[in-house]
Order: sequence, then structure tokens, then C-alpha cells
Amino acid sequence: MEYSLSKSEKKRRAKNIEELAVELVELSPQEIKKLPCDDFIKNEILVARELKAGSRKRQIKYLTKNLREMDAGPLFDFLTEKKGSQLQQKKEFHELENLRDNIINDAIAAARDALAAQEELDRHWESPALESAAELFPELDLDAIRVSAWRYTRSRKAALSKEIFRLLKAAAERQRWQTQ
Repeated sequence: MEYSLSKSEKKRRAKNIEELAVELVELSPQEIKKLPCDDFIKNEILVARELKAGSRKRQIKYLTKNLREMDAGPLFDFLTEKKGSQLQQKKEFHELENLRDNIINDAIAAARDALAAQEELDRHWESPALESAAELFPELDLDAIRVSAWRYTRSRKAALSKEIFRLLKAAAERQRWQTQ
């Protein structure tokens, strides 16, 4: 099953890239020279630094458009090192939210299929999102997430959705600590 991003997720990602562009424009020229990107992007950042008001905003929008077309991960990492940027954490947070939503959508689809077949939802329902979460976080408690998602399909309680997110976040933090 292939997932398409929701409209609001696309907007969040675009906003995240725009915030990255704003932070890049606020860097000193010496820091801009050290950025892990091509010279074109560096020049566009330098141009934006010199502009005022509306023209600066337009230049940042143009820079954002160009950043969306490339892998901005190294730039997020650079800012995290240099400025203690919260952008990387925000990006990871939204990725976990998206993963949680995909797991829940898989559970709802499996419950709908089971209902159509006049069967009870099997607690070991198929979930591509859950499989990708297990690949990302090997220590993830899959059974706890499956049970919470299964319970969510029956009650639609927000607390269960939050529980899935907490489990994903805890696994991500454990993995981050192990890699440090």
C-alpha cells in the first residue's frame, strides 16, 4: 500500500522548509560559505541577506522553493550543530506523527475489510506502516502498538492515538541514545 501525504502534512513540511530558509538567511556570510549545499543556494541566501521587507520575503519564498527540490537534511544538521536549531526536532516530530497516522489508517482499513467479510479484526493485521516502523526502530514494541491501534479502531479514542505516538517517540529516543 503506497501512502500519499495529506494536504496538512504537505503544508507542515513546506512550512518547515520555509523556517529553514529564514534561519539560513540569518547566518553570517562566513557560516553561509560553510553550508553543505551548492553555490547556487549559497548565493541565493547571500542575496536574501541584503534585501529588505517585501523583496526579502519574496527571495526567501524563492529560496524555499529551491530547497524543497533538494535533500535539505544536511542543512538541518548544519543548523542543529551551529545554532541548536529546533527545526530538526520539529521535522522528526512530524515524521513520527505521520507514521502514527499511517499505522492507524492501516488498522482502520484492516478493520473495514474484516467487517466487510463479517469477521473479527485479527490482532495480527497487515500493516506496511508498522513494518516500516519496525525497520526504523528495531526495539519498537510492536505488540503494544498493534493492540493500541486495534483498540483505536473500535473506540476512536484520542488517548490511544497518543499512546501509539508515545511508543514511537520512546523508540526513536532510545535509538538516538544508542547511536550517540
